[in-house]
Amino acid sequence: MVTSEELMARFSDLTYKFEPNMPEKQKGLYINNVVYLNPQQHPRELTSTVAEEIGHHLTSVGDIIDQDTNEKRKQEQKARDIGATMVVTPQDLIDCYHERFTYVWECADFLGITKQALECALSAYSKQFPEGLVYGDYKLFFKPNGTLGIVKWF
Repeated sequence: MVTSEELMARFSDLTYKFEPNMPEKQKGLYINNVVYLNPQQHPRELTSTVAEEIGHHLTSVGDIIDQDTNEKRKQEQKARDIGATMVVTPQDLIDCYHERFTYVWECADFLGITKQALECALSAYSKQFPEGLVYGDYKLFFKPNGTLGIVKWF
């Protein structure tokens, strides 16, 4: 589990500003090493927003605010995927497995993130590891439909 504060500390080369005049629908915006954040979002949303904007810092080139080309949409998705996998690690998923959670919302609640953030992470891992991921004594199977299977090796 990672918090927005931990992400900000890890990427301290960026400046983070809470912008009260930001449109309600816009959660965050990255421009020239400055991450603007909407202060009206829930802490569970904030972690995902910070991670996504860091994803833009790491991957995006140019102005992609208008999603009017495939290239801009690809950059947006890449930033979201990177942000999602920063917020939800394989160890987090194994911890949810040990808690015996069945539903996405249970795991999201346990991790302190939104259900949408967890679903985005599962989708990103599914694309990145179509054959599954060996992590320690576990194999994680990420299905394209957003489900997850975990097997512990003995």
